[in-house]
Amino acid sequence: MLSKFINQGYIHLEQVIPQELLKEVRSRCIKLGIKHKPLKGTPRDNGSGIFWEGVELASTLDPDLWKVYTSKFMFDLTKKYLQNEKIFLYNDQVVVKLPNEDLFFGSHYDNQYCVDPEGALKGDFKTINFCWILTNMPEETGPLSCFNNKTQQYDLVEAKAGDIIVLDGNTKHSSTLNKSDKIRAIYACVYSTQAIGNFLKGYYNEEFIYL
Repeated sequence: MLSKFINQGYIHLEQVIPQELLKEVRSRCIKLGIKHKPLKGTPRDNGSGIFWEGVELASTLDPDLWKVYTSKFMFDLTKKYLQNEKIFLYNDQVVVKLPNEDLFFGSHYDNQYCVDPEGALKGDFKTINFCWILTNMPEETGPLSCFNNKTQQYDLVEAKAGDIIVLDGNTKHSSTLNKSDKIRAIYACVYSTQAIGNFLKGYYNEEFIYL
């Protein structure tokens, strides 16, 4: 699985989230996403400094999500796929697309929004994004399309609730509109090989240690 992730730049892990944890996180993330949609464009004290369609640093707004973001479950996954002696916390983010909402994301990669995109592309440091799939995502819901480094093409990943899509910080991805009558929700947990949060406005910066 690790070699597939390295070769592709992403990997789709099926049914890896424990069911009870999935239910809890799904409920919290959907409530958080809906609650903060009306705040789009207004200032906030951390993250990018402004509320947008997604909710960054979600666990600063819901302490129970912090327990998930810093859990042994996430520590073990990150150790496996980040392949670095030290892990640093960086960001956790909720993205909720309401039914028929005018919300999509063009092709981008996570590291282009960090303090040193060129350094990330050169491999000076790495980030990794574990996208928790909280709701079933057939094509009409606007699932992730991930660029496959091996085939040099985009893969439409029609994931199901309980899956995790692991993205290298340099891997391009996108998503289309939710044209369904159901909510589409993701919880993204992002970590780094270096403490890069201190260069930005209020992103997590501490080492991820699970004892």
